[in-house]
Amino acid sequence: MKKIYQLIGLVMLAPMLSLAQDDSPEATLAGGNGLKFVARDNSASLKLGIRIQPLLAVNYQDFETFTNPTLDEVQMTIRRARLKFDGHVYNPKWVYKFELALGNRNIGGTGDHTSQGARIILDAVIKYEFVKNTYFWFGQTKLPGNRERVVSSQKLQLVDRSIANGRYNIDRDMGFQLHGKYAIGDKPVNLALALSMGEGRNITDFNNGGLEYTARAEFLPLGKFTNKGDYSLADLEREQSHKIAFGVTFDYNHDAVRQRGNQGSYIVNDQGELQTQSLTSVFADVIWKYNGWSALGEYFYKTAPDPIVMDSTNTDVTNAYYTGTGFSAQLGYVFKSNWELAGRFSHVNPDENVDLKLGDQTQYTLGLSRYILGHSLKVQSDITYSVYEFQPNADNNWQFRFQMEIAL
Repeated sequence: MKKIYQLIGLVMLAPMLSLAQDDSPEATLAGGNGLKFVARDNSASLKLGIRIQPLLAVNYQDFETFTNPTLDEVQMTIRRARLKFDGHVYNPKWVYKFELALGNRNIGGTGDHTSQGARIILDAVIKYEFVKNTYFWFGQTKLPGNRERVVSSQKLQLVDRSIANGRYNIDRDMGFQLHGKYAIGDKPVNLALALSMGEGRNITDFNNGGLEYTARAEFLPLGKFTNKGDYSLADLEREQSHKIAFGVTFDYNHDAVRQRGNQGSYIVNDQGELQTQSLTSVFADVIWKYNGWSALGEYFYKTAPDPIVMDSTNTDVTNAYYTGTGFSAQLGYVFKSNWELAGRFSHVNPDENVDLKLGDQTQYTLGLSRYILGHSLKVQSDITYSVYEFQPNADNNWQFRFQMEIAL
């Protein structure tokens, strides 16, 4: 691990040291968008970015009466700490993205499937524009899943993503992708296809199951959002006309070996054998913005032929793939002072027996944010009330969160 951090340090210092040379690249600092180095002949570029996201979370139990709350848990942690590198090599058609996670919360999950190595790499992908507006990707990065998942965690409207996203999304994986930016008349249409390993990021095994196949289509009937605002969840640009984008994703993970496809625990029966089950996911989302107002709605559906894993006597449930449905909707308004008030409703409805602890869950969240330099310097807080509808032993729970974000 020490050698890894030394290498990261060298990568960071190399372009800075080169500034002392006569043929040094030009360097610019674009407020909140990283430190960018460009060769004078434009043969290469490197944009260096960092992110720090400290988080305070406080959980309460039995808070319904507002008279005698019981402090149950307090957590202070580095939610995210990232190093980001991207740019081009040779010409702007050859693009790369390289992002590292340094916080313990992001690099856990080590084991035999990752050769006992820390899962430090988030993105390591090369992109080539082989036809105008059509791009071929190869490497590890996010699959073209639901909008809230593909939106960077830096550009979220509330402290974190919804519970529906957390239960059903598809995440980073290793493989090939095709992305195209087209139009029907003057109406933008975005298409993406992916073929991936189906077992998540930083896996060093040969494939334990089958491959994963993903397709996504987006339609923007009112034209493009300002500054790619369809992938930024608050209307900081204060759109001067109504903008809306619809998206739908279909994903098929053939013979998945993990609980949520390319995420979650590996499914092992009571004989210690890996199980496989094909998972089908469908996501639909819509985002709207106008004059400081923004709204996001998402629907999740995940299914499998037989998600339940029984013991060898076929009498008890020992494990399950996480299938079911979910929904999330949020609305926010950015005042001219760059304060934002936002609310979210989210619900998950797992199939019978696939969630052995909590069952159905609903969350109501109210958030307050102050944007100092857009999403690159901000303070956010929210309070959430969780309802566990079909589990009488699970206490309804209040949670308060406070988070700061700084990004270069």
